[in-house]
Amino acid sequence: MQTMRLLAQMIAVLCVGSSVWAKSEKTLAVAFGKARPPYAFLENEQLRGIEVDLAREVLSRMGYQMKPQSISPYRIEAEAKHGNSFDVVVGVPLGSDGSRYYSQAFVIYNNVAMSFKARKLPVKSVKDLQGLRVGAWVNAWKDLGKDFSRHFSPRASGILPNMYVEFAKQDEQYKAFWNEKIDVLIMDRSIFAWFRKTMVPQVGVLEDIEVFPIFEEPNKSYVVFRDQKMRNDFDRELKKMRDSGVYERIVNNYVGEKLAAMFKTNGKTH
Repeated sequence: MQTMRLLAQMIAVLCVGSSVWAKSEKTLAVAFGKARPPYAFLENEQLRGIEVDLAREVLSRMGYQMKPQSISPYRIEAEAKHGNSFDVVVGVPLGSDGSRYYSQAFVIYNNVAMSFKARKLPVKSVKDLQGLRVGAWVNAWKDLGKDFSRHFSPRASGILPNMYVEFAKQDEQYKAFWNEKIDVLIMDRSIFAWFRKTMVPQVGVLEDIEVFPIFEEPNKSYVVFRDQKMRNDFDRELKKMRDSGVYERIVNNYVGEKLAAMFKTNGKTH
């Protein structure tokens, strides 16, 4: 009888251990870019944003919990291509490394060039940015089409062209624009609208903005996996969310009517 009781206790311990192991296997380490509201940002030490909520919802439907972490723009592309610190990397350009599996387009950014309307800059194409102080995000020269890359990619020395600056933090990029350290700001419409809504007290200026929609196509970001089946399941659930309207509702939690109204889509003024 005592032997049977001892055996039952051992089985119970093994079952508990197995349960804990299974639960830990269901938790994925997920990387997001740092300081990119409303897509990914820290609020009260919690990671929030459009990409964070979308990824959490898709992975939850797949049966996974998410352990999110924000990392620098310099590191995130390296992690996507050959890193082993994360199971999933969110918000990177499409790659061609055969050892990694890229999702369908996850988020589409509507990048535009902007300047103070009062300056009346004659910007009708990427070429017209020559001679102006231009500010964008890290590796923007890779993201904004062939014309932009031709004019603003690093020189053979690895140094960016004169008068072109890339900012590791987009809030610093935004402040540089309002403080007139750059003439032209290149930024996603929603990111700009978010900063304009939340940082007015810090910046202290309200001027009309002229918008130049000079880029060939919207910039798209993707989610990268080391496991092909997981990528396939992710794509399937993501499509279901888009078809059902859940995707749009999550986006509108951050870029709803009030925020969208700050940045009209006619491409002229803000």
